[in-house]
This record gives sequence, C-alpha cells and structure tokens, in this order.
Amino acid sequence: MASDPTSADKDSPTSTSVVVEEELTPLKGWKRIREVIWDGPRPEDERRLVQKLDLHLMSWATFGYFIRLLDSSNITNAYVSGMKEDLDFHGNQYNLLQTFFTCGYLASQVPSQFLLTNLRPSLYLPLAELLWTIVTFCFAAVQNVKTVFALRFILGMLEAPFAIGVLTIMGSWYTPSELSKRIAIFYSASYAASMFSGYLQAAIYKNLDGARGLPGWRWLFIFCGIISIWGPFWGFYAVPDNPFKTRARWISEEHRQKHIARMTKVDRRPPQPLTWAKLKNIVTRWPLYVFTFTLITHCVVTQPLNYFSVWLKSLDRFSVYQINLFPTAGQATGLVTTLIYSWLSDGLGKRWQVLVVPATINFVGMVIVASGASYGVTFFGYLINAASWGFWPVLYAWAIEILHKDMEERAIVIGVAQTLGQAFIAWVPVVILDVGKYAPSFHMGFSIMTGISVLQFSSIFLIRYMTKNEKSKEAVSEPANEDGREGRV
Repeated sequence: MASDPTSADKDSPTSTSVVVEEELTPLKGWKRIREVIWDGPRPEDERRLVQKLDLHLMSWATFGYFIRLLDSSNITNAYVSGMKEDLDFHGNQYNLLQTFFTCGYLASQVPSQFLLTNLRPSLYLPLAELLWTIVTFCFAAVQNVKTVFALRFILGMLEAPFAIGVLTIMGSWYTPSELSKRIAIFYSASYAASMFSGYLQAAIYKNLDGARGLPGWRWLFIFCGIISIWGPFWGFYAVPDNPFKTRARWISEEHRQKHIARMTKVDRRPPQPLTWAKLKNIVTRWPLYVFTFTLITHCVVTQPLNYFSVWLKSLDRFSVYQINLFPTAGQATGLVTTLIYSWLSDGLGKRWQVLVVPATINFVGMVIVASGASYGVTFFGYLINAASWGFWPVLYAWAIEILHKDMEERAIVIGVAQTLGQAFIAWVPVVILDVGKYAPSFHMGFSIMTGISVLQFSSIFLIRYMTKNEKSKEAVSEPANEDGREGRV
C-alpha cells in the first residue's frame, strides 16, 4: 500500500533519495540583500523550504521563549512596584525568588530532557506552556510570600523543558550556516520579554494601579497571562519534532525527505535508542564536562543586570516608573549585540573567534561594577554587561556542530549544561549578592565574578584545543572526509 504523503505521522525509513539540488541563479535587488544578510546563496527551492520551517518552528519558539521569560522575569518588576511592601518581603527574600524558581527548574530539567528523547516535543512542550500560563494567572491572587515561593518553584518546573527542548529541535532541522542566528533570534526573545515587562509594568503602574481595587503589580501578572495563552495552541500545530519522525501536518512527505537530505549533507544523524552503553560513552567524553563548565561560568557572570533595579532604587533619586524603565536599555543592548555576534558567526563560519568578543566585554563590565566607581561609570558598567549575553547562542551552535553525529549526546550535553548553569545561579547570588547584606554596591560578589569571567574566557580556548585534538585523532584513524559535508572549525 502506498504511503500517504500528507500523513500526520511520518515514520518511514530515513530515505535520502530526495536531494535539494538545483542550479543557482543570480539574485538582484532586495533578494540579493536578503541572501547576503540571511543564509547565503542557495537554490530557490531550498530557500522556500527553510522559510516554511521558520514560519512555523521559529515563530512558535521565539514567541514561546518570549512568554517564558516574560512570565518568569516579571517578578522583578512586580517587586519594585509594590509587591515588596504589600506582601512584606524582607531580608534576602528577594534572592529566594530566583532560588525557588531555579530549584524547580533544576528538579525538572534533566528528567525532561530524557523524556524528550522518548516523547514527542510537539505534545510535551506546548502542554508545559499551557500549564505555566495558568500558574502566571495565579500570581495575581497571592496573599503572602510563601505562596509566591511555591508558585515560583512550580513555574520553574514547568518552564524547564522549553529552552533545551527548542535547541534540540533546532539542531535537528538547521544547518551550521543557519543555526547560530536562529538560536540568537530565539534567545533574543528573552531581552524583548524583559524590556516589554518593564514597559508593561511602567504603563500599568501609571494607568491601572488601584483599578478595581487591585495594585499595579497584580495587573502585571494578569496581562502576562493573557499574552501567554496563545502560545501553546500554536505549538500543538507548529512543532515538527525531527525530520526522521514528525507528525506536523504542514510538512509533506516530499519536504520531509528534502529536510532529511539537508541533515545528511551536514552529517546530522537520526535519533537512536539511548542505551546504557551509549550513556556510558557520553559521560566519559569531554564535551559533557567542558561545555557544562563553560556555561556555568557564563550563567554566573551575566547576573549583574538582575541587581540593576536594586541599585537604582537604593539611590533614592528615581521614581518607580524610571526604575522599571532604565534596565530596558540593558535588554536592548543585549538584544542588538546578540544578533550581531550570531550573524557574524554564521556569516564568517567562525565560532571561538566571535566568542572572544562578548567574553572580553563581560570582563570589562565586571571590573567596572566591582570597582565601586562613580554613579555614571557604574551605570555604564551594568549596561555594558548585557553586551556579553550573546555568548550563549554562539556557544550552543558550536556545541551542536561538534556533537553533530549523535542527537542523544547533543540533548544530554545541552540539558546537563543548562541544568548546572541554573544550579549555580540558584546559590551563587544568595551567597555573594545577598541584597539584605551587600546592597547596593555588591563589591565582594562582583569581585568574585570578575575572576569567574576570566575562567569563562579561558574555557573558549579549552574547547578549541579539545576539538582540534579530537579531530586530529579521527584523521589518523579514519579516511579523510571528501563528501563535501558542511561544517565549522
């Protein structure tokens, strides 16, 4: 019986008989500009194929990450907009808001990543979105600090699968010349969310504070829930799983085979059962440990902007509206620089060289905020730190390329690295950036982070060394690869 090319569940063998090949024709005008700044020259058929993928996968992923960060970062805006006083926060309870969220995140992340190797992301991830949206609405009704802590823990558990799940899916559909910029677009949604949360809270505080007897910070959670509710329903339709096994109705069998051919060309291999032997091989190889170490350092040294609002409030010279507004300049800086790094990385085919730039900027920013300089210099130090956030997308694109042969290793390395990075965020700020003890200067904490920034910089060259060493060993044991597969050095 012939298979239905429009079947909702396409589980046929990984045929690569369909290839994406056609003669390239020179483009002019806007199409030529688009080619230069986007994915480079390619056949028109393949361009349309990737555009359709972007329309579905990237639209869902970017909006989903936007609402994920909106629903987790709005707590800072709520805190400085009246929640602290209304619920009687004191001591280091502000730090515990992040700690409880991170603990929930950690409790769920690695188990979720293992589940994603066996369950369909197209069902699992949108369901998680729907549940965290419900929790967001619940924040509008909290009456005490303990309830806030409990909801933050649950929110962390529900949001944990999303980012690493999306990265795993992207690594199954996009080539090296396409990947970093799309991870950057996905990740940049976090900056947009933080900016939007600041603007939204500023507008709500100005126009709705006290409306229907509710303070502005409660209205913030209500509006965030309303914005978020649309994401999961689009996800149930748009998420494509992986090319070798997809239930997406918008991907025909012909297009699925073309996507498989694209992945075969860059040596991305189909998923395999996660056996104990494979797991043992993963935990004895260097990528799990080196990428995890690198991400831990990055997560720790990108924390200063989270304390920018606390520092601004301590100056007693700005209104609540201004305190919510000023940090959005950092988010804008992070957004623009992240896109620049990733465009350069994809366009030039360079990973470690580009990573050196945000790592250097981070070190400079950490030195400034740790020095206790004047108001203007410290303000600049907080903002410039955001220009180092673009390290993350390029690092993950590099990891996906290095681990191109094994989908399960990619998933586990990304999951463990993300989990332990978040684990350090859970306790490091509580110890060295305790608002109750060290605000507003945080001199000791930022000084320690300056040293960690040096470790982040050094880890780039450690990854480069390990990668070159591994390639040298493979070159000795295997014939040279002459099939034209695409990659990055």
